[in-house]
Amino acid sequence: MTSTLPSSLDGVSEQLDVSLQQVQDFIDNDLLSGSEAMKPLLDYASQFQGKRLRAMTVLLIANGFGKLKQQHVHVAAYVEMIHAATLMHDDLLDSASQRRSLDCVHVKWGSHAAVLLGDWMYSSAFSSATFMDDQTASRVLADATKRVCRGEIEQNLSRGNFNLSAEDYLSHIDGKTAALFDAAAFLAAHYAGASLKDCQSMSSFGLLAGRAFQIADDLLDVAGDEGVVGKSLGTDLGNGKLTLPLMRLRDNLSETEATQLEKMFGDEKSCDANLAAMWPEAWAITVEQTRGELRGYIDSAVSHLDCLPDSDYANVLRDITYFLGDREL
Repeated sequence: MTSTLPSSLDGVSEQLDVSLQQVQDFIDNDLLSGSEAMKPLLDYASQFQGKRLRAMTVLLIANGFGKLKQQHVHVAAYVEMIHAATLMHDDLLDSASQRRSLDCVHVKWGSHAAVLLGDWMYSSAFSSATFMDDQTASRVLADATKRVCRGEIEQNLSRGNFNLSAEDYLSHIDGKTAALFDAAAFLAAHYAGASLKDCQSMSSFGLLAGRAFQIADDLLDVAGDEGVVGKSLGTDLGNGKLTLPLMRLRDNLSETEATQLEKMFGDEKSCDANLAAMWPEAWAITVEQTRGELRGYIDSAVSHLDCLPDSDYANVLRDITYFLGDREL
């Protein structure tokens, strides 16, 4: 597996870089313009920028329909702000210590600062969205954030449940992660003037791509290399969060072994457990199963991109979607 973005990006990188810089300028100059007292905290939080996949999704879909507009720059900024806010809250809930190889906001500045800054970032994005030409962005982003919060709440309430079903797990991640991809893709198509049918196809694409992204992230948590990934790993087992890989491992173990895994579940000392060494055969099957399910969701997501006209942008969007499942273990 590789963690580098697809080489097909090279063909559109110049235009995409310009648009991403416009997104960043809007975030820095408008959305993150707080008080002087907040500046050190905002400057620190601004370092937690990843690959900006949600913003790229908006820009690539807009270009794919051939109608990139200023509204797309704003929508891309809003989804990145909302995403950043959810990460601050999520890191605190998971007791994670690092993100992007830096101390998490709650580690550096305290839990109160992390919660309040996340809330402020939500509010900043929502407030700005109300000034767009129509209320579609406000409505869709508000609904998506409601789904994100519901997914986080339901997942938090299910901690310690070793018998969680796959259906409940998918419901949780469709909220906490996929909802924002769904909203980003729908709004990108909407502001490009796409038909309702095509907007719905983009919505389905976003939902399935977001689901795949979270499953890949959950696999990284139990099978990844912290030095490569750049954030705290092993937290799901220690925090009692039954993710798809842990669920499949549970089902692949003998009754005695599954009981042993259950005893580790929710024990902070288990964060450093080497599951591959403990149960190598079952672990190998588990990883293969999880990757297979992950690829199935990616294939389904990509099938919804058929409504996009053939272009370099559409091809890059397909490649990036496959990249979601090919991040470094």
